[in-house]
Amino acid sequence: MCGIAGFHSLNPEHAGASLVKKMIAKSGYRGPDQSGVKSYDHTTLGMARLSIVDTAQHTIPYEDREGRVTLVFNGEIYNHEDIRAGLGSDCRFDTDSDAETLLYAYLKKGISFLDDLNGMYAIALHDRVDDCTYVIRDKAGEKPVYYTEGPDFIAFASEIKSLLELVEPQLNSEEISYRAYEFSVGKATLFKGIYQLEPGDYLKIKDGRLEVRSYWKVWEHLIDTGDDLNRVRKDLTELLEDAILLRTKNCAHQYGCFVSGGVDSALVACIAKPDFIYTCHYNLGPEFDELQYAQMVAKHIGRELVVVEPGPDDFTRVREDIAFHLDTPCTWTSFSLWMLLERARQDIKVVMAGDGADEIFSGYHRYHLLNHDEQIHKLKAMEEYQYLINKYYGSPIERYAKLVNRCDNIYDREVGEYLLKNVGQYFNHGSDDVVHSMGLCDFYSTMQVLLQMSDRMTMAFSIENRSPFLDYRLIQYAYSMPSSFKIRDGITKWILKDIAGQFIPKAIVERTDKRGFSAPVNRWFGWDQHGKYNRSVYRNMVLEDWKKVFGVA
Repeated sequence: MCGIAGFHSLNPEHAGASLVKKMIAKSGYRGPDQSGVKSYDHTTLGMARLSIVDTAQHTIPYEDREGRVTLVFNGEIYNHEDIRAGLGSDCRFDTDSDAETLLYAYLKKGISFLDDLNGMYAIALHDRVDDCTYVIRDKAGEKPVYYTEGPDFIAFASEIKSLLELVEPQLNSEEISYRAYEFSVGKATLFKGIYQLEPGDYLKIKDGRLEVRSYWKVWEHLIDTGDDLNRVRKDLTELLEDAILLRTKNCAHQYGCFVSGGVDSALVACIAKPDFIYTCHYNLGPEFDELQYAQMVAKHIGRELVVVEPGPDDFTRVREDIAFHLDTPCTWTSFSLWMLLERARQDIKVVMAGDGADEIFSGYHRYHLLNHDEQIHKLKAMEEYQYLINKYYGSPIERYAKLVNRCDNIYDREVGEYLLKNVGQYFNHGSDDVVHSMGLCDFYSTMQVLLQMSDRMTMAFSIENRSPFLDYRLIQYAYSMPSSFKIRDGITKWILKDIAGQFIPKAIVERTDKRGFSAPVNRWFGWDQHGKYNRSVYRNMVLEDWKKVFGVA
Protein backbone atom coordinates (compact mmCIF):
# COMPACT_ATOMS: atom_id res chain seq x y z
CA MET A 1 0.00 0.00 0.00
CA CYS A 2 1.28 3.44 -0.83
CA GLY A 3 0.41 7.03 -1.60
CA ILE A 4 0.76 8.56 -5.05
CA ALA A 5 0.72 12.09 -6.46
CA GLY A 6 1.34 13.80 -9.76
CA PHE A 7 1.45 17.17 -11.48
CA HIS A 8 1.10 18.10 -15.14
CA SER A 9 1.60 21.54 -16.66
CA LEU A 10 2.78 23.08 -19.93
CA ASN A 11 3.98 26.11 -17.96
CA PRO A 12 7.75 25.74 -17.32
CA GLU A 13 7.58 28.15 -14.38
CA HIS A 14 5.91 25.51 -12.19
CA ALA A 15 8.35 23.58 -9.97
CA GLY A 16 6.68 20.20 -10.43
CA ALA A 17 9.22 18.09 -8.54
CA SER A 18 9.24 20.33 -5.46
CA LEU A 19 5.45 20.48 -5.42
CA VAL A 20 4.95 16.71 -5.72
CA LYS A 21 7.43 16.12 -2.91
CA LYS A 22 5.29 18.30 -0.67
CA MET A 23 2.13 16.52 -1.80
CA ILE A 24 3.64 13.11 -0.97
CA ALA A 25 4.87 14.32 2.41
CA LYS A 26 1.32 15.37 3.36
CA SER A 27 0.30 11.69 3.48
CA GLY A 28 3.67 10.11 4.22
CA TYR A 29 2.06 7.62 6.63
CA ARG A 30 0.67 5.83 3.56
CA GLY A 31 4.20 4.79 2.59
CA PRO A 32 6.76 5.06 5.40
CA ASP A 33 9.28 2.62 3.87
CA GLN A 34 10.45 4.60 0.83
CA SER A 35 9.59 7.59 -1.37
CA GLY A 36 10.61 8.99 -4.73
CA VAL A 37 9.75 11.68 -7.30
CA LYS A 38 10.68 12.02 -10.99
CA SER A 39 9.89 14.60 -13.66
CA TYR A 40 9.48 13.97 -17.39
CA ASP A 41 8.74 16.73 -19.88
CA HIS A 42 5.53 18.31 -18.56
CA THR A 43 4.70 15.61 -15.98
CA THR A 44 5.98 14.78 -12.49
CA LEU A 45 5.07 11.56 -10.63
CA GLY A 46 5.78 10.63 -7.03
CA MET A 47 4.97 7.93 -4.50
CA ALA A 48 5.49 6.93 -0.90
CA ARG A 49 5.85 3.16 -0.55
CA LEU A 50 4.63 0.71 2.08
CA SER A 51 6.34 -2.58 1.21
CA ILE A 52 4.05 -5.61 1.52
CA VAL A 53 4.71 -8.03 -1.38
CA ASP A 54 8.36 -7.20 -2.00
CA THR A 55 10.23 -5.76 0.99
CA ALA A 56 13.40 -4.91 -0.95
CA GLN A 57 14.25 -1.28 -1.73
CA HIS A 58 13.69 -0.19 -5.35
CA THR A 59 14.21 2.89 -7.45
CA ILE A 60 10.84 4.64 -7.44
CA PRO A 61 8.92 5.71 -9.40
CA TYR A 62 9.26 2.49 -11.42
CA GLU A 63 10.60 2.51 -14.99
CA ASP A 64 11.01 -0.09 -17.70
CA ARG A 65 14.52 -0.79 -19.00
CA GLU A 66 14.15 1.44 -22.04
CA GLY A 67 12.77 4.33 -19.99
CA ARG A 68 9.58 4.62 -21.99
CA VAL A 69 7.09 4.22 -19.15
CA THR A 70 7.20 5.54 -15.60
CA LEU A 71 4.72 4.25 -13.02
CA VAL A 72 3.60 4.95 -9.46
CA PHE A 73 1.22 2.60 -7.73
CA ASN A 74 -0.91 2.26 -4.60
CA GLY A 75 -2.43 -1.13 -3.81
CA GLU A 76 -1.95 -4.82 -4.53
CA ILE A 77 -2.42 -6.93 -7.65
CA TYR A 78 -3.28 -10.35 -6.29
CA ASN A 79 -2.91 -12.18 -9.60
CA HIS A 80 0.29 -10.46 -10.70
CA GLU A 81 2.24 -13.72 -10.88
CA ASP A 82 -0.29 -15.12 -13.34
CA ILE A 83 -0.10 -11.91 -15.35
CA ARG A 84 3.70 -12.17 -15.44
CA ALA A 85 3.53 -15.74 -16.68
CA GLY A 86 1.32 -14.66 -19.55
CA LEU A 87 3.54 -11.82 -20.75
CA GLY A 88 6.05 -14.08 -22.47
CA SER A 89 9.72 -14.92 -22.06
CA ASP A 90 10.88 -11.65 -23.64
CA CYS A 91 9.84 -9.78 -20.47
CA ARG A 92 12.72 -9.81 -17.98
CA PHE A 93 11.98 -8.63 -14.47
CA ASP A 94 14.40 -7.12 -11.97
CA THR A 95 12.13 -7.36 -8.91
CA ASP A 96 9.30 -9.39 -7.42
CA SER A 97 7.12 -6.29 -7.28
CA ASP A 98 3.61 -6.26 -8.71
CA ALA A 99 4.33 -2.67 -9.78
CA GLU A 100 6.95 -3.91 -12.25
CA THR A 101 4.41 -6.43 -13.54
CA LEU A 102 2.06 -3.52 -14.30
CA LEU A 103 4.78 -1.73 -16.28
CA TYR A 104 5.34 -4.59 -18.70
CA ALA A 105 1.66 -5.47 -18.89
CA TYR A 106 1.00 -1.94 -20.13
CA LEU A 107 3.87 -2.16 -22.64
CA LYS A 108 2.42 -5.41 -23.99
CA LYS A 109 -1.28 -4.51 -24.09
CA GLY A 110 -1.65 -0.78 -23.72
CA ILE A 111 -4.45 0.53 -21.49
CA SER A 112 -6.43 -2.70 -22.00
CA PHE A 113 -4.06 -4.33 -19.48
CA LEU A 114 -6.54 -3.09 -16.85
CA ASP A 115 -9.00 -5.83 -17.84
CA ASP A 116 -6.68 -8.50 -16.40
CA LEU A 117 -6.12 -6.95 -12.98
CA ASN A 118 -7.53 -8.63 -9.89
CA GLY A 119 -6.77 -6.33 -7.02
CA MET A 120 -7.12 -2.92 -5.46
CA TYR A 121 -5.15 -0.15 -7.06
CA ALA A 122 -4.58 3.47 -7.90
CA ILE A 123 -2.08 3.67 -10.75
CA ALA A 124 -0.47 6.61 -12.52
CA LEU A 125 1.77 5.98 -15.51
CA HIS A 126 3.45 8.31 -17.95
CA ASP A 127 4.20 7.11 -21.47
CA ARG A 128 7.03 9.25 -22.87
CA VAL A 129 6.54 8.03 -26.43
CA ASP A 130 2.89 9.07 -26.52
CA ASP A 131 3.54 11.97 -24.11
CA CYS A 132 0.42 10.88 -22.24
CA THR A 133 -0.36 10.21 -18.58
CA TYR A 134 -3.00 7.78 -17.30
CA VAL A 135 -4.38 7.86 -13.75
CA ILE A 136 -6.47 4.80 -12.90
CA ARG A 137 -8.79 3.75 -10.06
CA ASP A 138 -9.64 0.12 -9.40
CA LYS A 139 -12.86 -1.61 -10.40
CA ALA A 140 -14.59 -1.45 -6.99
CA GLY A 141 -13.11 1.79 -5.64
CA GLU A 142 -10.97 0.36 -2.85
CA LYS A 143 -8.08 2.75 -3.50
CA PRO A 144 -8.75 6.50 -3.78
CA VAL A 145 -7.77 9.05 -6.43
CA TYR A 146 -8.56 12.77 -6.26
CA TYR A 147 -7.73 15.45 -8.80
CA THR A 148 -7.96 19.15 -9.51
CA GLU A 149 -7.57 21.43 -12.50
CA GLY A 150 -6.04 24.89 -12.34
CA PRO A 151 -5.70 27.53 -15.06
CA ASP A 152 -2.49 25.93 -16.34
CA PHE A 153 -2.07 22.65 -14.44
CA ILE A 154 -3.64 19.31 -13.53
CA ALA A 155 -2.79 17.53 -10.27
CA PHE A 156 -3.85 14.28 -8.61
CA ALA A 157 -3.18 12.42 -5.36
CA SER A 158 -4.29 9.56 -3.12
CA GLU A 159 -5.66 11.97 -0.53
CA ILE A 160 -7.35 15.36 -0.72
CA LYS A 161 -5.00 16.94 1.81
CA SER A 162 -2.15 16.60 -0.70
CA LEU A 163 -4.07 18.74 -3.21
CA LEU A 164 -4.46 21.48 -0.63
CA GLU A 165 -0.91 22.44 -1.60
CA LEU A 166 -2.60 23.83 -4.72
CA VAL A 167 -6.22 24.53 -3.74
CA GLU A 168 -7.54 26.76 -0.96
CA PRO A 169 -9.74 24.76 1.46
CA GLN A 170 -13.15 26.18 0.61
CA LEU A 171 -16.55 24.59 1.17
CA ASN A 172 -18.25 23.38 -1.98
CA SER A 173 -21.71 24.73 -1.19
CA GLU A 174 -23.10 23.16 -4.39
CA GLU A 175 -22.21 19.60 -3.30
CA ILE A 176 -25.72 18.22 -3.08
CA SER A 177 -24.90 14.56 -2.46
CA TYR A 178 -23.69 15.40 1.06
CA ARG A 179 -27.13 16.78 1.89
CA ALA A 180 -28.74 13.64 0.49
CA TYR A 181 -26.46 10.93 1.89
CA GLU A 182 -24.50 12.69 4.68
CA PHE A 183 -21.30 12.01 2.74
CA SER A 184 -20.06 12.82 -0.75
CA VAL A 185 -21.05 10.49 -3.59
CA GLY A 186 -19.71 10.41 -7.13
CA LYS A 187 -17.33 12.94 -8.63
CA ALA A 188 -17.93 15.91 -6.32
CA THR A 189 -16.35 16.46 -2.90
CA LEU A 190 -17.00 18.99 -0.14
CA PHE A 191 -13.80 20.81 -1.14
CA LYS A 192 -14.46 23.34 -3.89
CA GLY A 193 -12.44 22.51 -7.00
CA ILE A 194 -11.37 19.00 -5.90
CA TYR A 195 -12.92 15.93 -7.52
CA GLN A 196 -12.93 12.19 -6.95
CA LEU A 197 -12.15 9.71 -9.70
CA GLU A 198 -14.95 7.13 -9.61
CA PRO A 199 -14.50 3.33 -9.51
CA GLY A 200 -13.59 1.74 -12.83
CA ASP A 201 -12.61 5.09 -14.37
CA TYR A 202 -9.31 6.59 -15.46
CA LEU A 203 -7.95 10.02 -16.37
CA LYS A 204 -6.15 10.60 -19.64
CA ILE A 205 -3.91 13.67 -19.43
CA LYS A 206 -2.28 15.00 -22.57
CA ASP A 207 -1.20 18.43 -23.81
CA GLY A 208 -2.60 20.16 -20.76
CA ARG A 209 -6.05 18.63 -21.17
CA LEU A 210 -7.86 16.09 -18.99
CA GLU A 211 -10.40 13.49 -20.06
CA VAL A 212 -12.30 11.04 -17.83
CA ARG A 213 -12.92 7.61 -19.33
CA SER A 214 -14.56 4.42 -18.05
CA TYR A 215 -13.04 0.96 -18.40
CA TRP A 216 -15.09 -1.25 -16.04
CA LYS A 217 -18.64 -1.08 -14.70
CA VAL A 218 -20.51 -4.01 -13.20
CA TRP A 219 -23.38 -4.03 -15.71
CA GLU A 220 -20.95 -4.20 -18.64
CA HIS A 221 -19.38 -7.44 -17.38
CA LEU A 222 -22.26 -9.73 -16.46
CA ILE A 223 -21.86 -13.43 -17.12
CA ASP A 224 -24.06 -16.49 -17.59
CA THR A 225 -24.40 -18.23 -14.22
CA GLY A 226 -27.48 -20.30 -14.98
CA ASP A 227 -30.27 -20.63 -12.45
CA ASP A 228 -29.52 -24.06 -10.98
CA LEU A 229 -29.04 -23.71 -7.22
CA ASN A 230 -26.49 -26.50 -6.92
CA ARG A 231 -24.35 -25.03 -9.69
CA VAL A 232 -24.51 -21.52 -8.23
CA ARG A 233 -23.71 -22.82 -4.75
CA LYS A 234 -20.68 -24.74 -6.08
CA ASP A 235 -19.42 -21.85 -8.22
CA LEU A 236 -19.76 -19.29 -5.45
CA THR A 237 -18.13 -21.53 -2.85
CA GLU A 238 -15.09 -21.97 -5.10
CA LEU A 239 -14.95 -18.26 -5.90
CA LEU A 240 -15.23 -17.25 -2.25
CA GLU A 241 -12.49 -19.60 -1.11
CA ASP A 242 -10.21 -18.51 -3.92
CA ALA A 243 -10.84 -14.79 -3.36
CA ILE A 244 -10.09 -15.08 0.36
CA LEU A 245 -7.05 -17.36 0.06
CA LEU A 246 -5.65 -15.25 -2.78
CA ARG A 247 -5.51 -12.33 -0.36
CA THR A 248 -3.55 -14.33 2.21
CA LYS A 249 -0.70 -14.56 -0.32
CA ASN A 250 1.38 -11.67 -1.67
CA CYS A 251 2.31 -10.86 1.91
CA ALA A 252 5.70 -10.87 3.59
CA HIS A 253 4.17 -10.09 7.00
CA GLN A 254 1.78 -11.54 9.55
CA TYR A 255 -1.83 -10.56 8.99
CA GLY A 256 -5.03 -10.28 10.97
CA CYS A 257 -8.83 -10.13 10.69
CA PHE A 258 -11.32 -7.84 12.36
CA VAL A 259 -14.47 -9.73 13.36
CA SER A 260 -17.73 -8.13 14.42
CA GLY A 261 -19.63 -11.33 15.06
CA GLY A 262 -21.44 -11.34 11.73
CA VAL A 263 -21.37 -13.73 8.79
CA ASP A 264 -19.12 -11.67 6.50
CA SER A 265 -16.14 -11.16 8.79
CA ALA A 266 -16.54 -14.65 10.27
CA LEU A 267 -16.41 -16.23 6.81
CA VAL A 268 -13.24 -14.34 5.93
CA ALA A 269 -11.57 -15.28 9.22
CA CYS A 270 -12.58 -18.94 9.15
CA ILE A 271 -11.25 -19.48 5.62
CA ALA A 272 -8.18 -17.23 5.88
CA LYS A 273 -7.15 -18.42 9.37
CA PRO A 274 -5.14 -15.27 10.15
CA ASP A 275 -2.31 -14.92 12.64
CA PHE A 276 -4.34 -12.51 14.75
CA ILE A 277 -8.04 -11.83 15.27
CA TYR A 278 -9.50 -8.68 16.84
CA THR A 279 -12.89 -7.40 17.95
CA CYS A 280 -14.30 -4.23 19.53
CA HIS A 281 -16.45 -4.61 22.65
CA TYR A 282 -18.69 -2.13 24.45
CA ASN A 283 -19.98 -3.47 27.75
CA LEU A 284 -23.31 -1.64 27.63
CA GLY A 285 -25.81 -4.48 27.42
CA PRO A 286 -27.07 -6.68 24.58
CA GLU A 287 -27.67 -3.76 22.21
CA PHE A 288 -23.91 -3.33 21.80
CA ASP A 289 -22.57 -6.71 22.95
CA GLU A 290 -21.51 -9.15 20.22
CA LEU A 291 -18.48 -10.50 22.04
CA GLN A 292 -19.79 -14.06 22.31
CA TYR A 293 -19.97 -14.39 18.52
CA ALA A 294 -16.44 -13.07 18.01
CA GLN A 295 -15.30 -15.59 20.66
CA MET A 296 -16.98 -18.37 18.64
CA VAL A 297 -14.94 -17.42 15.59
CA ALA A 298 -11.69 -17.34 17.56
CA LYS A 299 -12.39 -20.74 19.08
CA HIS A 300 -13.40 -22.16 15.70
CA ILE A 301 -10.04 -21.30 14.10
CA GLY A 302 -7.90 -21.81 17.19
CA ARG A 303 -6.73 -18.22 17.66
CA GLU A 304 -6.62 -15.99 20.71
CA LEU A 305 -9.16 -13.18 20.45
CA VAL A 306 -7.74 -9.70 21.05
CA VAL A 307 -10.55 -7.62 22.58
CA VAL A 308 -10.40 -3.81 22.38
CA GLU A 309 -12.70 -1.96 24.82
CA PRO A 310 -12.77 1.78 24.05
CA GLY A 311 -14.44 4.39 26.21
CA PRO A 312 -15.76 7.95 25.83
CA ASP A 313 -12.37 9.48 26.69
CA ASP A 314 -10.88 7.63 23.71
CA PHE A 315 -13.53 9.11 21.44
CA THR A 316 -12.73 12.63 22.60
CA ARG A 317 -9.01 11.96 22.25
CA VAL A 318 -9.11 10.79 18.62
CA ARG A 319 -11.97 12.87 17.15
CA GLU A 320 -9.79 15.37 15.34
CA ASP A 321 -7.30 12.71 14.25
CA ILE A 322 -10.13 10.85 12.52
CA ALA A 323 -11.36 14.06 10.89
CA PHE A 324 -7.87 14.74 9.56
CA HIS A 325 -7.38 11.30 8.06
CA LEU A 326 -10.87 10.98 6.56
CA ASP A 327 -10.34 14.17 4.50
CA THR A 328 -14.11 14.71 4.22
CA PRO A 329 -16.81 14.38 6.91
CA CYS A 330 -18.79 11.17 7.20
CA THR A 331 -21.75 10.62 9.51
CA TRP A 332 -20.98 6.90 9.78
CA THR A 333 -18.64 6.56 12.72
CA SER A 334 -15.07 5.33 12.10
CA PHE A 335 -14.25 5.27 15.80
CA SER A 336 -14.38 1.50 16.41
CA LEU A 337 -12.19 0.84 13.39
CA TRP A 338 -9.66 3.43 14.54
CA MET A 339 -9.42 1.84 18.00
CA LEU A 340 -8.96 -1.64 16.54
CA LEU A 341 -6.14 -0.37 14.32
CA GLU A 342 -4.51 1.49 17.19
CA ARG A 343 -4.11 -1.89 18.90
CA ALA A 344 -3.44 -4.04 15.82
CA ARG A 345 -0.46 -1.99 14.62
CA GLN A 346 1.59 -3.70 17.32
CA ASP A 347 1.21 -7.03 15.50
CA ILE A 348 0.41 -6.71 11.80
CA LYS A 349 0.84 -4.81 8.53
CA VAL A 350 -2.09 -6.43 6.70
CA VAL A 351 -5.71 -6.87 7.82
CA MET A 352 -8.63 -8.57 6.07
CA ALA A 353 -12.26 -7.49 6.37
CA GLY A 354 -15.74 -8.24 5.02
CA ASP A 355 -16.36 -4.98 3.11
CA GLY A 356 -18.80 -5.23 0.21
CA ALA A 357 -20.73 -8.39 1.09
CA ASP A 358 -23.92 -6.52 2.04
CA GLU A 359 -23.98 -4.63 -1.25
CA ILE A 360 -23.24 -7.46 -3.66
CA PHE A 361 -25.25 -10.15 -1.84
CA SER A 362 -28.12 -7.91 -0.62
CA GLY A 363 -27.57 -7.92 3.12
CA TYR A 364 -29.35 -4.73 4.15
CA HIS A 365 -32.75 -5.20 5.76
CA ARG A 366 -34.18 -2.22 3.85
CA TYR A 367 -34.01 -4.38 0.71
CA HIS A 368 -36.95 -6.37 2.08
CA LEU A 369 -39.30 -3.45 1.54
CA LEU A 370 -38.96 -3.04 -2.21
CA ASN A 371 -38.43 -6.75 -2.77
CA HIS A 372 -41.69 -7.55 -0.97
CA ASP A 373 -43.52 -4.86 -2.93
CA GLU A 374 -42.25 -6.20 -6.24
CA GLN A 375 -43.42 -9.74 -5.44
CA ILE A 376 -46.94 -8.38 -4.96
CA HIS A 377 -46.79 -6.16 -8.04
CA LYS A 378 -45.77 -9.12 -10.20
CA LEU A 379 -48.89 -11.10 -9.30
CA LYS A 380 -51.07 -11.71 -12.35
CA ALA A 381 -54.00 -10.20 -10.50
CA MET A 382 -52.09 -6.91 -10.25
CA GLU A 383 -51.20 -6.57 -13.93
CA GLU A 384 -54.02 -4.15 -14.67
CA TYR A 385 -53.10 -1.96 -11.72
CA GLN A 386 -49.46 -1.15 -12.57
CA TYR A 387 -50.30 2.34 -13.79
CA LEU A 388 -52.17 3.18 -10.56
CA ILE A 389 -49.45 1.61 -8.40
CA ASN A 390 -46.73 3.71 -10.01
CA LYS A 391 -48.87 6.85 -9.97
CA TYR A 392 -49.95 6.74 -6.33
CA TYR A 393 -47.37 4.48 -4.68
CA GLY A 394 -44.37 5.45 -6.79
CA SER A 395 -42.05 3.58 -9.11
CA PRO A 396 -39.23 1.44 -7.61
CA ILE A 397 -36.81 4.29 -8.36
CA GLU A 398 -38.97 6.81 -6.52
CA ARG A 399 -39.45 4.50 -3.54
CA TYR A 400 -35.76 3.69 -3.16
CA ALA A 401 -34.79 7.34 -3.55
CA LYS A 402 -37.05 8.11 -0.58
CA LEU A 403 -35.66 5.17 1.38
CA VAL A 404 -32.01 6.26 1.14
CA ASN A 405 -32.70 9.98 1.62
CA ARG A 406 -30.89 11.20 4.78
CA CYS A 407 -31.74 14.88 4.33
CA ASP A 408 -33.34 16.46 7.40
CA ASN A 409 -35.80 18.26 5.16
CA ILE A 410 -37.72 15.54 3.33
CA TYR A 411 -39.35 18.23 1.21
CA ASP A 412 -36.02 19.52 -0.14
CA ARG A 413 -36.87 19.47 -3.85
CA GLU A 414 -33.26 19.76 -5.03
CA VAL A 415 -32.21 16.73 -2.98
CA GLY A 416 -35.22 14.75 -4.15
CA GLU A 417 -34.44 15.44 -7.81
CA TYR A 418 -30.77 14.57 -7.29
CA LEU A 419 -31.63 11.23 -5.67
CA LEU A 420 -34.11 10.33 -8.40
CA LYS A 421 -31.37 10.89 -10.99
CA ASN A 422 -28.64 9.12 -9.01
CA VAL A 423 -30.76 6.11 -8.02
CA GLY A 424 -32.32 5.98 -11.47
CA GLN A 425 -29.04 5.56 -13.31
CA TYR A 426 -28.32 2.35 -11.40
CA PHE A 427 -31.86 1.00 -11.56
CA ASN A 428 -31.70 1.50 -15.32
CA HIS A 429 -28.72 -0.86 -15.38
CA GLY A 430 -30.38 -3.40 -13.08
CA SER A 431 -32.24 -5.35 -15.80
CA ASP A 432 -35.64 -4.56 -14.21
CA ASP A 433 -34.58 -6.53 -11.14
CA VAL A 434 -35.19 -4.45 -8.05
CA VAL A 435 -32.84 -6.46 -5.79
CA HIS A 436 -29.89 -6.15 -8.17
CA SER A 437 -30.76 -2.49 -8.76
CA MET A 438 -30.70 -1.61 -5.06
CA GLY A 439 -27.39 -3.41 -4.71
CA LEU A 440 -25.86 -1.60 -7.69
CA CYS A 441 -27.03 1.73 -6.33
CA ASP A 442 -25.44 1.04 -2.94
CA PHE A 443 -22.27 -0.42 -4.51
CA TYR A 444 -21.56 2.90 -6.22
CA SER A 445 -22.83 5.16 -3.43
CA THR A 446 -23.03 4.05 0.22
CA MET A 447 -20.33 1.38 -0.12
CA GLN A 448 -17.88 3.98 -1.37
CA VAL A 449 -17.91 5.86 1.93
CA LEU A 450 -17.25 2.58 3.78
CA LEU A 451 -14.24 2.04 1.53
CA GLN A 452 -13.13 5.62 2.16
CA MET A 453 -13.22 4.99 5.91
CA SER A 454 -11.45 1.66 5.54
CA ASP A 455 -8.66 3.07 3.39
CA ARG A 456 -8.04 6.21 5.45
CA MET A 457 -8.18 4.55 8.85
CA THR A 458 -5.87 1.67 7.91
CA MET A 459 -3.43 3.95 6.08
CA ALA A 460 -3.27 6.25 9.13
CA PHE A 461 -1.51 3.34 10.85
CA SER A 462 0.44 2.19 7.76
CA ILE A 463 -1.64 -1.00 7.63
CA GLU A 464 -2.98 -2.50 4.41
CA ASN A 465 -6.64 -3.54 4.24
CA ARG A 466 -7.77 -6.38 1.95
CA SER A 467 -11.43 -7.03 1.10
CA PRO A 468 -12.03 -10.46 -0.50
CA PHE A 469 -15.70 -9.80 -1.28
CA LEU A 470 -14.57 -7.06 -3.68
CA ASP A 471 -12.78 -9.51 -5.94
CA TYR A 472 -14.18 -8.47 -9.32
CA ARG A 473 -15.06 -12.10 -10.16
CA LEU A 474 -17.35 -12.26 -7.11
CA ILE A 475 -18.91 -8.92 -8.02
CA GLN A 476 -19.62 -10.14 -11.55
CA TYR A 477 -21.12 -13.39 -10.34
CA ALA A 478 -23.27 -11.83 -7.63
CA TYR A 479 -24.93 -9.38 -10.01
CA SER A 480 -25.34 -12.00 -12.74
CA MET A 481 -27.00 -14.81 -10.76
CA PRO A 482 -30.77 -14.81 -10.09
CA SER A 483 -31.55 -12.33 -7.33
CA SER A 484 -33.86 -14.91 -5.76
CA PHE A 485 -30.68 -16.47 -4.35
CA LYS A 486 -29.92 -13.25 -2.49
CA ILE A 487 -33.20 -12.76 -0.61
CA ARG A 488 -35.25 -15.86 0.13
CA ASP A 489 -37.81 -16.78 2.79
CA GLY A 490 -37.29 -13.44 4.51
CA ILE A 491 -33.53 -13.97 4.79
CA THR A 492 -31.05 -11.47 3.34
CA LYS A 493 -27.74 -12.72 1.87
CA TRP A 494 -29.41 -16.11 1.67
CA ILE A 495 -26.92 -17.83 -0.64
CA LEU A 496 -23.93 -16.43 1.25
CA LYS A 497 -25.32 -17.70 4.56
CA ASP A 498 -26.10 -21.04 2.95
CA ILE A 499 -22.46 -21.37 1.88
CA ALA A 500 -21.11 -19.96 5.14
CA GLY A 501 -22.65 -22.87 7.03
CA GLN A 502 -19.82 -25.03 5.69
CA PHE A 503 -17.17 -22.85 7.33
CA ILE A 504 -18.42 -20.88 10.34
CA PRO A 505 -20.32 -21.62 13.58
CA LYS A 506 -24.03 -22.27 13.02
CA ALA A 507 -25.08 -19.73 15.66
CA ILE A 508 -23.53 -16.92 13.59
CA VAL A 509 -25.23 -18.06 10.37
CA GLU A 510 -28.62 -17.97 12.12
CA ARG A 511 -28.23 -14.52 13.68
CA THR A 512 -30.90 -11.90 12.99
CA ASP A 513 -29.59 -9.18 15.34
CA LYS A 514 -26.35 -8.20 13.61
CA ARG A 515 -25.12 -4.64 14.33
CA GLY A 516 -21.61 -4.10 12.92
CA PHE A 517 -18.80 -1.95 14.33
CA SER A 518 -21.03 0.80 15.72
CA ALA A 519 -20.05 2.89 18.74
CA PRO A 520 -22.39 3.98 21.58
CA VAL A 521 -21.63 7.68 21.25
CA ASN A 522 -25.23 8.69 21.96
CA ARG A 523 -25.26 6.67 25.17
CA TRP A 524 -21.91 8.08 26.29
CA PHE A 525 -22.68 11.74 25.68
CA GLY A 526 -26.42 11.83 26.36
CA TRP A 527 -27.36 12.89 22.83
CA ASP A 528 -30.57 10.91 23.11
CA GLN A 529 -32.24 9.76 26.29
CA HIS A 530 -33.09 6.40 24.75
CA GLY A 531 -29.54 5.71 23.58
CA LYS A 532 -30.55 5.71 19.93
CA TYR A 533 -28.24 6.99 17.21
CA ASN A 534 -28.93 10.72 16.84
CA ARG A 535 -27.63 11.32 13.33
CA SER A 536 -28.09 15.08 13.33
CA VAL A 537 -25.95 15.68 16.43
CA TYR A 538 -23.16 13.44 15.16
CA ARG A 539 -23.39 14.86 11.61
CA ASN A 540 -23.06 18.43 12.86
CA MET A 541 -20.15 17.46 15.09
CA VAL A 542 -18.08 15.78 12.37
CA LEU A 543 -18.79 18.62 9.93
CA GLU A 544 -17.50 21.17 12.43
CA ASP A 545 -14.47 18.98 13.22
CA TRP A 546 -13.68 18.84 9.49
CA LYS A 547 -13.95 22.61 9.08
CA LYS A 548 -11.71 23.17 12.09
CA VAL A 549 -9.03 20.65 11.10
CA PHE A 550 -8.74 21.84 7.49
CA GLY A 551 -9.53 25.50 8.03
CA VAL A 552 -12.44 25.35 5.61
CA ALA A 553 -14.00 28.69 4.90
